[in-house]
Amino acid sequence: MAASYDPPMKPRLVYDGDCAFCRYTVEYAASVTSDAVEYRPYQEVMAEHPDVNEAEFAASIQLFADGERYERADAAFRVLAIGGAGFWHRLYRRLPGFAAFSDALYDWVSRHRGACLAFARPLFGRRLRRAEFNVTADVLIRGIALCGLFAFLSLWWQIDGLIGPQGILPAADFLDVVAHRYGAERFWILPTAFWLDASPAALHAVCALGTLATLTAFLGRWRCTASVIAYACYLSLFATGQVFLAYQWDIFLIECFVIAAVLARAPRFGVWLARLALFRFMFLSGFVKLASGDPTWADGTALAFHFETQPLPTVLAWYAHHLPQVLLEWSVWLTFAIELALPFFILLPRNLRLVAAGGFVLLEVLIFATGNYNFFNILTVVLCLALLDDRRIKPIVRGVATAPGRRVTKTAAVCVMALGILVTLHNVFRLPAPMAVLIETAAPLRLANPYGLFAVMTTRRDELVVEGSMDGSTWEPYAFPFKPGDVAAPPRWATPHQPRLDWQMWFAALTTPEGAPWIYDFAFALLEARPDVLKLVADPFDGARPKFVRIVRYRYRFSTPAERSSTGDWWTRGDVTIWQPPTQLRRPKITHEPLTLD
Repeated sequence: MAASYDPPMKPRLVYDGDCAFCRYTVEYAASVTSDAVEYRPYQEVMAEHPDVNEAEFAASIQLFADGERYERADAAFRVLAIGGAGFWHRLYRRLPGFAAFSDALYDWVSRHRGACLAFARPLFGRRLRRAEFNVTADVLIRGIALCGLFAFLSLWWQIDGLIGPQGILPAADFLDVVAHRYGAERFWILPTAFWLDASPAALHAVCALGTLATLTAFLGRWRCTASVIAYACYLSLFATGQVFLAYQWDIFLIECFVIAAVLARAPRFGVWLARLALFRFMFLSGFVKLASGDPTWADGTALAFHFETQPLPTVLAWYAHHLPQVLLEWSVWLTFAIELALPFFILLPRNLRLVAAGGFVLLEVLIFATGNYNFFNILTVVLCLALLDDRRIKPIVRGVATAPGRRVTKTAAVCVMALGILVTLHNVFRLPAPMAVLIETAAPLRLANPYGLFAVMTTRRDELVVEGSMDGSTWEPYAFPFKPGDVAAPPRWATPHQPRLDWQMWFAALTTPEGAPWIYDFAFALLEARPDVLKLVADPFDGARPKFVRIVRYRYRFSTPAERSSTGDWWTRGDVTIWQPPTQLRRPKITHEPLTLD
């Protein structure tokens, strides 16, 4: 007599309990559905389902739900849909050909379960479970907030001397020019709160608000709101900062604030947004090196120059510069492997993502050790945490669960992901005009940005030395806190602070005064002895106004081990030229021509 079957209140998935691959995949399904589905091996419940024979049970999973029976890929996708992952089942039902392909693939896997298990375990781990990201998202938010805190505090200290009313490039003057040229369009071209007020109080208020917002997010409070406020504050500063905020890490941080806001409401979406941003940053950094045609990257000699010629080397850069050339050459090929190959591991299973994370962190630690790139390397390492999940992070960090997801947040995240994919493709293939216009239109918001570091390697170091004089014959140098100057002084550590004037002096040395016109504003600020600007350098005149200011250019190079042993100097310099001739403040000469009336 056949056993009667009373359908359970919840769906039941029946699988082959003797199959290790079936147990492996069922554990994943159970982690997705929790208690919403009952999982039983057919060896235990076959008698309760007399309409299914043993051969059918052995060949495919069977899902019993709502009085119906489903099998193969249909059963698998329905189970995932019960757990909230309904995307694949929607494709199965609605996309022509997808159901046939899925069932054929299911049948193939069913016939090769042992091989599939041997293939899956190295990729996904010995246990296959759904990745959770609540703790991961919490740690990512705190890490991004910490980097933002560094950025706001660093800029706040310098803001008056850079873009204050008595700074080098006053923000109010800049905004007046933009308003005159672009009219109402200016609000989209330069989205900044300083259209309302660009006074010193406003500059400090935005820095203070950004500092408070990042500190709040770091402490785990009101994280979505705090991240949005930090985004708005830093975007305002970026839009107004001119050359002093024209760095890739500034737009990278702005983008990361958006990621943090999504993480706080929809962790899974935020994690994938972070992963795609990391992919774009790493891959494009490698791609531009190849696309530029720079010979030093092509022949593997780039690192023979990099440590000596980078903007602000650390003391360890001197030692790295003197490593064996073969080691430096192999490091170039390793850099290409990390930046061009490993980004694709981000899109692959869990264990390959761990390989990518390890490679990225190794690269960032080496850059961090040998160069001063403020919060940039720290922020990149933070984003690498998005390649992990709660199982990897929980043993190290105890996080706080994030707030429930919201549909609007998920929709916004998908839009930003799509924009980021378009930006990546556009930088590699050049997309059709409508897509390019979309990218250009969205660009001022800095939601998804192109990147590419060290596309062309600088092969010599020209260093600018700014000098003042009271008589035009005796010249005294203005010392910068981190830029190389005194050849006997070792390179200094600045991270996570960014001395933005020091950085701009490096870029200016690569061109002429006409190519870096802000240098004239800097020279006049020194001639007027503006206190806000003098705070950024060591003033040899103790606040007095010099009569003349000039800028000379030297060729700098690291001393050799023998030279350093004999002199103690870290640098040598020579090939001095006058880069900007002596400049002085002049009063206009007013002449009165006779007025002639017709």
